[in-house]
Amino acid sequence: MKRTEKICCILAVLCLLLGALMQFVFTAVRFTGFLFWCAAAVLALFALLTRWREKHRWALWARRGLLALLAAGFALFAVLECRVLSWARTDNETPVSAVIVLGAGVNGRTPSLSLLTRLDAALAYVQDKPDIPIVVSGSQGRGEEISEARCMYDWLTAHGIPAERIILEERAENTEENIRYSLELLEKLDIAGNIAVVSSDYHLCRAAMHLGGDMVPVAARMPARYLPLTVNYYIREAFGIAAEMFF
Repeated sequence: MKRTEKICCILAVLCLLLGALMQFVFTAVRFTGFLFWCAAAVLALFALLTRWREKHRWALWARRGLLALLAAGFALFAVLECRVLSWARTDNETPVSAVIVLGAGVNGRTPSLSLLTRLDAALAYVQDKPDIPIVVSGSQGRGEEISEARCMYDWLTAHGIPAERIILEERAENTEENIRYSLELLEKLDIAGNIAVVSSDYHLCRAAMHLGGDMVPVAARMPARYLPLTVNYYIREAFGIAAEMFF
């Protein structure tokens, strides 16, 4: 076994084990675990093509093609990840006409960690903006006793936000619907102009894809102790955006 082939095999086994660890032990980062399994498969294929390239000319070209595809894939990932990072911020300077808070999971009637970070960010953002309406957007999903919008409404009113400021949007099941249905409600109230969107930092880029240039980002960030989970979300988001772009 040649040195390149041996290194590929060792790395493939390592990726396989890391992927299994993330899939079955540290389940919060399953997506990254799946990527490790994909990397294991690619490394194993590369090792086989390396072994066959001296006997089969097609294996040499297949190996080059695989390297070209990997290079293109990494380049696309880098571009998308830079785009995700560029939106992961809070703009406190631009005046806005309304705020949209995007939903996340609800545990029964209690906000999940992701939703709680968005609510904290929304509450901090609107403290010095007492006159603008707040749209809370999200339907009721599996395992949720109430809609995400209702959960956010209850939390915000419990933390001092007047009920009359909050508009419930309880139909949306994905980011595109969050934005579309929320804008429809604001249009009925003749509200236009810059709109602030509150969501997880890694998710704001996808929201901007559907809202466009009038969006003002408000980033909700996970506590530092959840760094592995945050990294997992950032990686997954780049793949999610690519899926929306191509499919």
